[in-house]
Amino acid sequence: ARAKGKESSGQQMHPAKMTFQALRIYLNDEFGEMRRGMKAAFELVGEGGRIALITWKFSERKIVDEIFNMFEAVRSDEPLLEWYRRQPNAEKSLPKGPSLENDEVIRPSERELKMNSRSRQGLLHVLRKVNHPRLADLETRAYAMPEWADVVAPQPQTSAVPVVAAATENGGEKKRKRHEEQKDEKKEKKEKKEKKE
Repeated sequence: ARAKGKESSGQQMHPAKMTFQALRIYLNDEFGEMRRGMKAAFELVGEGGRIALITWKFSERKIVDEIFNMFEAVRSDEPLLEWYRRQPNAEKSLPKGPSLENDEVIRPSERELKMNSRSRQGLLHVLRKVNHPRLADLETRAYAMPEWADVVAPQPQTSAVPVVAAATENGGEKKRKRHEEQKDEKKEKKEKKEKKE
């Protein structure tokens, strides 16, 4: 069997690697376990406590984002909070409760990469448990207000037709040029490949 692509370390990737990885993830319910583990950690850790996770793949990062979004605390500079507080019939205070804030994602340093090239894909996520209102609660309240309809209502445009026509025309020209560039790139790659063989 011929190897498909290369690992981040530069080694050839076995053609069955991705298939076995998908089977392992499915059979072990790894994504379900990750979700349950993060929720359990959120329940167990005390206020001010931290949950640290290292992710290697995009799919794992998506799960971290998904769980964080469920429990995300409202930031003091949140634009939706400012809008909500300006509304005359809004409740003055949002209920506080367990929620999460996150620190900046930590990437491997150059020194670590030199010592361990496999760390290249790893990202460290640190979530802190706080006692603040949740963003999801704010969104539920704000979006239910009649005033929110005015915020999201489309604004009438006076010269919409010419603008749309020009944008479509320019977009079509850009697409055609990009298509031509892609054809040229493919042709060059094919020629280089034939020269190597």
